Amino acid sequence: MGGQHPGVLLLFLLAWPASGDIHHYKNTQLNLGTYLVRRGDMYSPRESPSHSSPGNGKAYIDVELVLRRHNSSKLAAYTTEGEIEFAVIHSAEKLNISYSDGEQKYFCCVAELEAKGETKLCNKETLNTLIIRNKHVERKKAAFHSGDELAKTHRLITRFNVEKSGPYMLVMANCDPRLQEYEVSFSGRTIWMNPYGYLPATSYAFLPFYGIMACIYGGLAIVWFVLNAMHWKEIVMLQNYITVVLGVCLIENMLLYFDYAHFNLTGTRGISILVAGAFVTILRRAIARMLIMAVSIGFAIVRPDLGKNKKNIINFGLVYFFLGFTQQLLIDLAKVHTSISDHLRTILLIPVAAADSGCYWFIFISLYHLITMLRVRQQLVKLSVYKTFTKVLVVSLLCATVFSIYHLSLTIRQKVLVHWRIWWLLDEGIWNILFSIIFFAICFLFRPSQSAKRYAYTQLSTDMADDEFGMDDDTALEMEPMIEKKEDLFALGDDDFDPVLDKKSAKVD
Repeated sequence: MGGQHPGVLLLFLLAWPASGDIHHYKNTQLNLGTYLVRRGDMYSPRESPSHSSPGNGKAYIDVELVLRRHNSSKLAAYTTEGEIEFAVIHSAEKLNISYSDGEQKYFCCVAELEAKGETKLCNKETLNTLIIRNKHVERKKAAFHSGDELAKTHRLITRFNVEKSGPYMLVMANCDPRLQEYEVSFSGRTIWMNPYGYLPATSYAFLPFYGIMACIYGGLAIVWFVLNAMHWKEIVMLQNYITVVLGVCLIENMLLYFDYAHFNLTGTRGISILVAGAFVTILRRAIARMLIMAVSIGFAIVRPDLGKNKKNIINFGLVYFFLGFTQQLLIDLAKVHTSISDHLRTILLIPVAAADSGCYWFIFISLYHLITMLRVRQQLVKLSVYKTFTKVLVVSLLCATVFSIYHLSLTIRQKVLVHWRIWWLLDEGIWNILFSIIFFAICFLFRPSQSAKRYAYTQLSTDMADDEFGMDDDTALEMEPMIEKKEDLFALGDDDFDPVLDKKSAKVD
């Protein structure tokens, strides 16, 4: 599918029904010597954060399957019996599944292990069964009986109750040599029900998280629009851009909240809402980065427009959106479809990370030049605003670095399952929180006020020139008398300075 046109891929995905914690199977092969594992995250009724509908305080895994065996020799009768095993195992017991002698790994107790003297694992009672060293693990079997055509199918409906929180594995194994002449397959579904609904335990925190974030952004939107209404005559272009980003943030968090709420109630995740969520999320990330880049060069505060950087910022946003949307779509699909390859997501991780690195480099270099210029020109109010903004970015970057290192260390040391309760925070939550902090800082520092328009950058036609700071001969600025007060957040400058492209240094005698 990698060679298909992106539009074809998108149409294919929109027609592809997404599953959630209701996993569907259709003619899945399970021949002799093979086993399948389905992993899920569960809360026990005692430790669950909620006991709402549809779980109603119960935690269980239902197996509803129809198993079939087909004899390739087309014999009229199925003369032999056979059994397929099912077991639900907590992640703490994962090392107790299978046996390795250093050369080969065994999942079934076979005569070869018994001959080697591994009688604790394989004896007459456990021969030709799945190796599980913990005898207290509940096993269930689907038995084929001998007989006519009716003996080729078996319907299994059973339930495993969950008593302990954590990641679980549903193991389906064919270890019975009596089935070696048959092709065994099964169809049906498994249902993973938590005490509050279908959401996996590792994803449940996203439901209240996005609900709270939607309320916070809703409150911020109300305050922001009230300020806009109060000072509509003083609005500058930067504040209009902030309004757009705020609107997208509000839509994103509301959409994700309803996505997870629908997932929790139905057990399925519709592809349409999943694609819409990924689209809005990456749109927010792209325009948010473009906003921060614009702020870092002093747009609407120190300079009237983006100048030569406009094309670069727009191109960056388009490229980042395309790469990020494709990656986010694969990540979201992988949560509900294990058939999505990790290799595809890893390939896209490199260009997205490179784009982010270039963005951060641009922002900090631009801020460095901008602050240097403001300090030389003694524009102290603006200098204070941009120094505060820089401090917020630096603190956020340090926090992101610490969490990234911790995230990487858990992955390398294979401690992800141990810390499954906070994995949502390390994997996605912290990045949303850090972005929100930066965005709230932008909203506060550049909020609409009575003095905003007064100190906005204005450009007049004049014969004055300012060669030292790279201004055109026919361009200069008119600036109102600057009053050094804390409330004058937009005490703006008098230059057409490009903090990134200007190569001259300002000197003070």
